[in-house]
Amino acid sequence: MTPPQPTDSPRYRHDIDGLRAIAVLLVVVYHVWLGRVSGGVDAFLIISAFLLTDSLLRRLERTGQVRPIRQWIRNFKRLLPAAAIVILTTAIVGFTVLPASAMESLWRHTFASIFYVENWLLASESVDYYANNAVASPLQHFWSLSVQGQVFILWPMLFLVVALATRFFGRKRVRTIALIVFGVVFTGSLIYSIIITQTNQEFAYFNTAARLWEFAAGSILAIVIPWINLGVIPRAVLGWVGIVALLTCGLVLDVQGGFPGYLALWPVLSVVAIIIAGSQANRRYGPAVFLEAAPVLFLGRAAYALYLVHWPLLIYTLFWLQVTELSFLQGLALIGVAILLALLLTFTVDAPLRRLAWIQRSTWRGVLVIVVSILMVVVPTIGMQQATQRQVALQMAEVQRAEQAAQEAAQEESVAVQDLRNPGAAVLSESWEDDIELDAPTRPLAAEVPTQWGTLPRDCSDGSLMDLPQSIEICFDNDNEDAERTILVVGNSHAQQMLAPIGAIADAQGWHAISLLYAACAFGLREVDEERGIFYSQKCRDWNEDILDLAEKIKPDAVITIGTETIPADMTMRSKSGASSDVDGEATPELSYTGSRGSREHVLEGAERSIERLERAGIPVILIRDNPRFTENAYVCAEQFADLDPATGSDRSCTIPRSEAYLPTNPADALASDTTAMVDLSDLYCPGDECPAVIGNTFVYIDDNHLSLVYALTLAPMLEAYLSAALQQFEASETPDRSEDSKSSSGSNAQDEKR
Repeated sequence: MTPPQPTDSPRYRHDIDGLRAIAVLLVVVYHVWLGRVSGGVDAFLIISAFLLTDSLLRRLERTGQVRPIRQWIRNFKRLLPAAAIVILTTAIVGFTVLPASAMESLWRHTFASIFYVENWLLASESVDYYANNAVASPLQHFWSLSVQGQVFILWPMLFLVVALATRFFGRKRVRTIALIVFGVVFTGSLIYSIIITQTNQEFAYFNTAARLWEFAAGSILAIVIPWINLGVIPRAVLGWVGIVALLTCGLVLDVQGGFPGYLALWPVLSVVAIIIAGSQANRRYGPAVFLEAAPVLFLGRAAYALYLVHWPLLIYTLFWLQVTELSFLQGLALIGVAILLALLLTFTVDAPLRRLAWIQRSTWRGVLVIVVSILMVVVPTIGMQQATQRQVALQMAEVQRAEQAAQEAAQEESVAVQDLRNPGAAVLSESWEDDIELDAPTRPLAAEVPTQWGTLPRDCSDGSLMDLPQSIEICFDNDNEDAERTILVVGNSHAQQMLAPIGAIADAQGWHAISLLYAACAFGLREVDEERGIFYSQKCRDWNEDILDLAEKIKPDAVITIGTETIPADMTMRSKSGASSDVDGEATPELSYTGSRGSREHVLEGAERSIERLERAGIPVILIRDNPRFTENAYVCAEQFADLDPATGSDRSCTIPRSEAYLPTNPADALASDTTAMVDLSDLYCPGDECPAVIGNTFVYIDDNHLSLVYALTLAPMLEAYLSAALQQFEASETPDRSEDSKSSSGSNAQDEKR
């Protein structure tokens, strides 16, 4: 069947420029004031696909050709110059003002942005716009431009498929064939998007494959819109409904936490409705009257540039002011500056380059624009990266020389020297009487932060130690299978951060240490609730079940895990005078603390069920109390503002009250028994009434909630005392049968489980 012919001749859609203005304002306003995601980006994706498809489709209908290489050059020579200027400026500013710990991340995001793979970098990191694990990347917003760039490469290839099919079915059926092709893309991607959003939403959010259906929706609209012929009033009603729906999407839906699954149909259908409303010449009563107003169109033409500049401007402003959100007036000023910068970028770079006849005369000149834009970012970034690496190398060399000199002077082993320079938790011991070398660098250095994760010497994930179920992907041990005692460390990253001191203790005591870990999945048998995240996922449940099965086979002398969870507490940064302060040291109001006393800490859900099962198997459990969590990056704060006490080398800024981190007593104490012991190191995190970010000239944390490896190792003496006492308690409470079983199984069961 031959489809109906288009009802309208091609014309420039000014209303779509106005729609761009609405979409970018939504993005900016939601980012600046609401601290959430609006759905405006989804509008941009649909618009870009609609316009690209319309262009490719009409060319194919007219000439029967696609010419993908020319299309790629045409797209990227328009996109890259403005993007390159923003990326380079952002990198230079970051190089100047950001702390050393943020440099490597800045370089990664810079390269990922200029090469249009930022979305995959973020997907691999599984972050969101407001994650506190590090200083938010000022280039994170390039994820959507990266997805768009990838689609701009893919779509002409799909049109080659359409062009090939028209050779068999005729050029008159171009739209029908294209509708089938993009209908398949839409259906497949939407199904995939729904599934992966439910199982791994943070990854799905940045996943190109999970976003393709949104582009396909815009393409399908471009294909069928000439066949749509509605009356003036129905189109007006449809358009205004679309406007209202688009404006309210971010307020009604959890865009950041629920997209891009079926919930993203909301902004998609909203944009579809708006575009249909303006598709015919008579647009009375519809939103086109508003969208084509001169001020809206003026902003719409600068929408791309405004999207480019607003996020780095926001991130650097928040960083400079040392706040997590802006007031109304501050936000208004920032938006005003962002619009001015966007207009400057548009009318001095973007628009002139698009109109420059010299570039348009040759395809190779377009390639030159692309190459120059990329090199304009890559070359200076490599230079800045090398400069930071040289600085790091010099700093590390100086640290090593100083430590060697101190060792020679003291004629002590390196551990003792380290204790004098970066003693960490050792300064909290009653026996501590030494003076700290405060002129020594606080450790870990920024360059050492990525390496601050505990592990054990041998990787046993390949099944070399024992048969592992598919759910257990991380396995380490200390290669001491013949030991009389075996300890099993299980849990998430907070269990992993204890591996360094536990491994040191195990080596000193001659124990066999095994660790089985799963990121973001704490040890505990919880009910499955996929909508609540990985912690409650079926995968996490399966992992916990398999861990219990393995424990029953290994029969360790103890299972060690984290028993509680703390809730992030707000951070106070104080000047030397004791008043809270901003970056310039001027007095500011104290930051308020959220939550009430007692709401900050709880026993991990499912822990009791897991303990009961282990007890039935005769396996003792040691529960470690969780460390405090911050709402901000404690390392970055201390890196910039640390005010060290000369007596203890501990931080007097970047602190949280102990009462906001912990209950008065350990809530896991209620689980204590003859076979379940508690380890409470809270006094080593929060000496006195506050929990500092630096103790004993050592950074306690590497982000907002994970301990540094350097500090964790200084916990070993106290932790060893707890573990030894617990194991003695378990031995004293053992029945003769259990005692005999433990002697025969603790050192042999892991060996028996080998392949």
